[in-house]
Amino acid sequence: MTSMELIRGGDDLTMVRIVPPQTKTFAFEATKGAYLFSIDVSGSMNAAAEVQQEDGDKVNHGWSQLDIAKHSTNTFVTSLEDDDLVCIITYSDGATTLLDWTRCDSAGKEKAMEAIASMKPERSTNLMAGLTNAYDAFSRVPIAAGTLSQYALNIIITTDGMPSAQWNPARGKNGYKPLVRTLSKAAEKRAGVAGRITLTSIGLGCKLDSELLAGMSDQFLHMPDPGSVGPFMVNLLAALRCTARLPTKDGVVASHATLVVSPRSALAGPLPGYGAADPAEGEAAQVALGWIGYDQPRHVLLPLVRGSPAITVSLHVSGTTVASASSADAVAANEEQARRVAAQLLRLKTVDALGEIVVRSPAGIPSPQATPLTNLLEACERSIAKAEPDVEALVATLQQEAVLALKPPEPGDSSVYSIWGAHYFRTFRLMLLAERRSNFRDQALQHFGKDADGQEGVFEEQSNEAETAFATMKAPEPSLLVQPGAPAALGVPVAVGGSAPCAPAPVLPAEFMRGGGCFAPETLVTALGADGAPRRVPIDAVGPGDALLAADGSVARVRCVVVTPCAGGRVMLTRMPCGLELTEWHPVLDGAADGAPRWRFPLLLGRRVIRRCAAVHNLLLDRAHALEVTGPEGGAGRVAPTLAHGLQGEVVGHAFWGSAAVVDMLREQPGWEEGRVVLLDQAAAEPTLVHEAARAVPATA
Repeated sequence: MTSMELIRGGDDLTMVRIVPPQTKTFAFEATKGAYLFSIDVSGSMNAAAEVQQEDGDKVNHGWSQLDIAKHSTNTFVTSLEDDDLVCIITYSDGATTLLDWTRCDSAGKEKAMEAIASMKPERSTNLMAGLTNAYDAFSRVPIAAGTLSQYALNIIITTDGMPSAQWNPARGKNGYKPLVRTLSKAAEKRAGVAGRITLTSIGLGCKLDSELLAGMSDQFLHMPDPGSVGPFMVNLLAALRCTARLPTKDGVVASHATLVVSPRSALAGPLPGYGAADPAEGEAAQVALGWIGYDQPRHVLLPLVRGSPAITVSLHVSGTTVASASSADAVAANEEQARRVAAQLLRLKTVDALGEIVVRSPAGIPSPQATPLTNLLEACERSIAKAEPDVEALVATLQQEAVLALKPPEPGDSSVYSIWGAHYFRTFRLMLLAERRSNFRDQALQHFGKDADGQEGVFEEQSNEAETAFATMKAPEPSLLVQPGAPAALGVPVAVGGSAPCAPAPVLPAEFMRGGGCFAPETLVTALGADGAPRRVPIDAVGPGDALLAADGSVARVRCVVVTPCAGGRVMLTRMPCGLELTEWHPVLDGAADGAPRWRFPLLLGRRVIRRCAAVHNLLLDRAHALEVTGPEGGAGRVAPTLAHGLQGEVVGHAFWGSAAVVDMLREQPGWEEGRVVLLDQAAAEPTLVHEAARAVPATA
């Protein structure tokens, strides 16, 4: 059942806590969905999906924005179930239906993949056609009459956010929000309240109009580069499949929930995070909550007029009241509850502060002001909730991400805010408001998706399944790469199109590919001296025969040091919060305090960096085959496997790099007898072996 409670906090604030059905009390089934993908195939989508380095240079690895759109859609579709429905539309000068509504059984998924693969860049960007045709397609969705309320109806529009002016509505860019409102109302009129459709917009790259996309959509996700595809799509899929049915698991899908407060005269002003409530029927006011998922409680703070009459608060979904409570039954907050009210207030104040920044500076002109953020951090420090785990995580995210987004530019450079910060703020504030996780990096979002007791629930299960599907899916072919003339003989791809030079192919494939994985040279491991005393040393100082402290506490000897030179003296790595840098597909053990540790890919946990680096390193040990590694600053690190580790299971298991096959390959290389192998010559002579090995599917997949 869905329950609601009112808790009276300080400063005339009353907290509404909505608890949806808890899946530990019943057999969970993923909510069925009808998913329409409307994908921009304009000429601008053929631009390179560049990655900006810390020194400001941009690197193009050959993937276009359209490649990334295809990959994100494939990630989503492969995780759907037989009863889900999918439709695929592309738009350029006009809109084309590549695949009409199809069940997502194995045959349907194959058709969807073929449709996705067929996409090619065309001409202009008629976003209006992409939207109009997407909403119209729901008029023919093959769902039996009377069962529409059992489906989550979703449009997912993917674009670089640069609509062509000649196709804009009559009001120009300002016309898209009214257009979506009109299309949405028409869909409801046609199918009833159960026919309301959720619009999620995905903005690719950093040259996009995120103000437009966020303004017209229920949810906006910014994916700045190829490395962000996995985290965002994994969490989007988990959220949509966990959309709650209320008041019970047999009720209506809660894609668009509304909180109704009566009488509205009891409200003292705008609601933190949500702003002014809208008038509702009679003397009531209403607040749009949007999506509600299973397990995850939702929280709203009501500022009430002191001495106001009793109020009634109710939760409505598709015209049905699914929960209600009266202030007459409200409880005064005890000490613990007072901290929780204060923590929710800080979350909602963050939503307001980020909103204030992007309204005053939509795209960096005028320069954004840090004052709202500074005031917010000071409020966190003064709050009685400052030691609450979610508040500590919120502060950490603001200090690590939001402060970076507002960093003043160097003379002559574009600001971080205009390139990335404004887009990031728009996504982050929407996720905070919805109490929803969109990635694995922002600490403030990692507390969402859990049940009323703070334990992991079905959101994490769905996320894990989607992550596994993403990790084992074949990478997209870089469409901007050709192999002409001499470079092809060396296996070095060349970029066509795009404004930046293409980085040469690394010896061990990096993004999207599941290679053996390597560490940055300054990665610290624990070595044992002649006296047995442990000391941390950089991995590039480790030699054959050295004794290392393994992750299980035993002593392992180094059989072979494996060095992989970085083509062009640069490499793409993931930087973990502890400062550790390693290749994006090298599994690490991720252990949450409230859950069992599990193997995860770094690209889902850290931040992508491109850096100057002569070579990356890995080790072959005589036993144990897993080390605790950390960054050059020291401190707590992560457990990571070494070569031929023999570990089985999702993510960590690998048919080549985790088996004796890699030892057989190393034995054939120069330097094996001395215990030090450099892989450059082997990769140039036999690129097929290395690349096919890197693409190998895990033995347990």
